[in-house]
Amino acid sequence: MKKLFFSAIFLLTLFSASSQSCQGNEVFLQLNTGDWASEVSWSITDSLDNLIDSTSQTYADSTTYYDTICLINGCYNFNMFDAYGDGWQGGSYQLSDSLGNIFSSGNLQGSFSFGSNMFSVNSTSCPVLGCTLPTSVNYNPIATIDDSSCQIISDNIYLLFNWSDSTLPINSLGGSYTDVYGVAINGREYAVIGSTMGTHIIDVTIPTQCLEVAFVPGTFQGSGVTHRDFFSMDNYLYGVCDQGSSTLQIIDLTNLPNSVSLVYNSDSLISTSHNMFIDTINKKLYSTNGTVLDISNPINPAFLFNMGFSCHDLYVENDTGYFNCTSNGLKVYEMTTNTPQYLGGLTSYPDQGTNHSGWKEDNTYVLADENHGLSLKVIDVSDLSNLSVTALFNSGVDANSIAHNLIIRDDFVYVSYYHDGLQIFDISDPYNPIKAGYYDTYLPNNHNGYAGNWGVDPQLPSGIILVSDVQSGLFVLDFNYNEESICDGDSLLFDTSYVDADGFHISNTVDSLGYPDIVVTELSTLHITSSTQSFSICTGDSLVVGSNVYTSFGNYTDTLSSFSGCDSIIYTNLLVNNNFYSFDTLVSSVSIIWSGIPLSVSGDYSSVLINSVGCDSIVNLNLTITNSTSIEESTNNKKLISITNILGQKTTFRKNTSLFYIYDDGTVEKKIILE
Repeated sequence: MKKLFFSAIFLLTLFSASSQSCQGNEVFLQLNTGDWASEVSWSITDSLDNLIDSTSQTYADSTTYYDTICLINGCYNFNMFDAYGDGWQGGSYQLSDSLGNIFSSGNLQGSFSFGSNMFSVNSTSCPVLGCTLPTSVNYNPIATIDDSSCQIISDNIYLLFNWSDSTLPINSLGGSYTDVYGVAINGREYAVIGSTMGTHIIDVTIPTQCLEVAFVPGTFQGSGVTHRDFFSMDNYLYGVCDQGSSTLQIIDLTNLPNSVSLVYNSDSLISTSHNMFIDTINKKLYSTNGTVLDISNPINPAFLFNMGFSCHDLYVENDTGYFNCTSNGLKVYEMTTNTPQYLGGLTSYPDQGTNHSGWKEDNTYVLADENHGLSLKVIDVSDLSNLSVTALFNSGVDANSIAHNLIIRDDFVYVSYYHDGLQIFDISDPYNPIKAGYYDTYLPNNHNGYAGNWGVDPQLPSGIILVSDVQSGLFVLDFNYNEESICDGDSLLFDTSYVDADGFHISNTVDSLGYPDIVVTELSTLHITSSTQSFSICTGDSLVVGSNVYTSFGNYTDTLSSFSGCDSIIYTNLLVNNNFYSFDTLVSSVSIIWSGIPLSVSGDYSSVLINSVGCDSIVNLNLTITNSTSIEESTNNKKLISITNILGQKTTFRKNTSLFYIYDDGTVEKKIILE
């Protein structure tokens, strides 16, 4: 191995000389040292880990070194060593050919004593290292071996659209956006997102093709705006702002998607308000500054009463309000008579901080304290005089993670978790919340201040999730999980055990590449169906049920497979009807019409009819055409011994009447002698 230090002329001479002896490819190493360069060394090994080249030189700080290495076509590793174990301290390397094409480059960063980069010299069979997880932000589609570098920003949640406006002023939080709210009207869905300039209305009906269809300027605008909040009732959107000379705005949405109109814009009742909530049952608007308005006339609000206290956020359900009172905890009031009646609260609870926001579903209330590192709380509110915390849970991302706003839908709570983005938890068991998915809207790796996911709304009929990020605008997301069904009595292998209970099953596991993976499956049970049927068939016919063929009278049970794949039990009652046969003998001196058929020649005839039960009625006729009226002429030497009518009574010969003729040879003939 030849060494060269700080001589461009010598470098060219060396490259020329080595090219005469190298029987492979000349590869040029450029090594740039940083601090503590004496700790640095390197080597090159082939795919079988054979040593091809290495260094024993002691390097100087902040110096550039060159080396020429002869390599045949193949796969290699450039191995980096640091004797102290604190990386190369600003050092780096580059391997290239004589044309400047780079084979490999990099450095050894962090508290490491060893690192290795794979590279190829004119070989297509070498593995390519990189992130092979398609959902990662740094997914490398040509990588063949995963190098554990994947940057995973989501699990079970997929981005459908991201809307933003780069012209908006930047506020003190380092962004332009505030809260988000979903509205469904006129068969379409809309996202309402606040900004430093006002209210933006985005059509999200086709969530992959979102479009801003309306904008309502805020009364107060600019970089001083950090809070806007929204709520709707009927076809009207109500908006407030917490900064500057603001107003209560009421926006008529009736003409969407064509237009909206600002029908109320006044500070006479509310000027600034951090948040608000509308009790749509009783048509009351509650602001966090304590003012309560009557909005039974939706465009002409009227003062109703004042709560007598302010709060940070609130949730109201049919005149019962849950108020987040920062350092004073959670308080619950009854307001049917427009005079607040205290029902209960939590002034002291585990992991307590600044009581910020919450949401209620049935007897479960989830509370967020807006403090770095504090967990969310699940609260049992079945007894308002005795509220109790049943569980604490958090994103598990960072010790300084901080939750902001939240909404419960069905068995899930959707949390805007600032720097950690959207976090979704299954709270069907209020004693054991489980993370079900996440989407990180804020990629910088820090948890300082209040940045990232501000608001969330998962309540649109379509099920899409609306998320507002302070820095990046509106995210339209989809919560995607597995859906499985089983039949009554069956079970599903989930993770490492069998489950048969309807509902969501969640497992935190590791995927085939070694990355954490949240598996969410919704299980439903399909019931076994049964039905009863009755059929009648004729003798000689058959009934097919599934793969079985039945020809005899009886009751039968068959188990088939329904469209869902589950058992379908068929109970069959089968009746078998006999076919009818008759044999007649007719002697006539004239042509006749029989069963609709004209007959004028003696002979045997047969006709198949359908009887009253739908089976064959086979009629046979022996016809004799004669000019004689003598019975004896047609007896063929048989001796007639008796004549009876159809009732079995003896009678004498009569014409044009059906009679039975009994002969001495034991035969009986039914005859009608026509004349």
